[in-house]
Parts: sequence; structure tokens; C-alpha cells
Amino acid sequence: MTPESTMNCGNDLLVDFPTSRRQGQIFTVESTPSISTSEEQTNIPLSPSPPVKKKVKFSEVADMTHVDFPSSSELRQRWYTADDKTRFKRILARDVRRMISIVSSTPGECLSTEVLEACVGIEIFLSRDLAQRTREKRARHMIGVLNESGRQGRSERIDDERLSRVSEKTSRWARDRAFELAVGYWELFREMEE
Repeated sequence: MTPESTMNCGNDLLVDFPTSRRQGQIFTVESTPSISTSEEQTNIPLSPSPPVKKKVKFSEVADMTHVDFPSSSELRQRWYTADDKTRFKRILARDVRRMISIVSSTPGECLSTEVLEACVGIEIFLSRDLAQRTREKRARHMIGVLNESGRQGRSERIDDERLSRVSEKTSRWARDRAFELAVGYWELFREMEE
């Protein structure tokens, strides 16, 4: 199923994804009028929008399928081994050291697109302080959601909306940071193209 077809499935989705894409400092919202097949574009300034009711659904029923536990050889073939994980950590540490060296020794205006692209996803590791704060915020998010879930379980009053709000509140920092990073990278790449 393609992303486009998934976006038009309606009630089958767990999350209702917006049909908008970013262009410059505006969002372009695409709608297809029922009378015409032409695409209408409306420019909306890139400013905080009013709160929108979330369209997340929780199922009353969960389907489970029993699967026999895989053998040791199957596990070795399917999952990363301890050696694989150690190798991934070494590669990440090497890449982070290399990027820190390049970014700290190169003026911002001289950074190439390739260097910036290599930094995508490892930004939090470029600073020990930022990496530590990120770990702490992730832990607080997890504890907040688990505490709320436990509280609801003890009171035997399950409130999915409240759990969703707690999760949204404790993870807002991650969404804000991701948005700021995306805008920052977009501006850098745009400047490099000019």
C-alpha cells in the first residue's frame, strides 16, 4: 500500500495523516473538489495552528496469533547478535567523533550538503550535555506514561484520552525539537542551493 493510498483510507487508519506538504515558509494544503479534478492550493502561514482534536483510535479488541518460539539458530538469523550491537555502537561513536571534528573545525557557511546530511539523526550525540538531557527527558516521558497507566489500572478506570494527553504532554519536547531540526536543516539546504 502506498502512502498516498494509505492517506485516503478513511476510518481504517489508526492515525489520520494530514494531506499537506511543506513549501518554503508556508504549508500547501491540497484538496480535490468533488466537481473538478483540478488541485486547489491554499497557502497557510507557518504559524502555530489552533489545537485540533486528535484522531487516534484505540481498539476494544486485540487480535493475537500464537507463534512457536523460534529455535536458537532462527534467533541468530533473525535478530542482531550482541556482536552486531557492539559493532553498531562503535560505528555510531566513530561517526559522531568524525562529525564533531568536521563541524567544530569548519565555519558554518563552508559545511557541505554531504556533511549536513551525515549529521541528520545524530544531532543529540554531538554534545554530551544534549545527549544527557535527551536521555533524561525520554526517561521522564516513559515514567509519566507508565505512572498514568498504572494509576488507571489500580483505579480500574481506563481513560485512553487522558493517557494520550499525558503522553502528548511528556513528549512535546521531542516533537518541538524535531520540528526545529527540520526547519533548521531546510533553511540550511535552501541557503546552500541559492
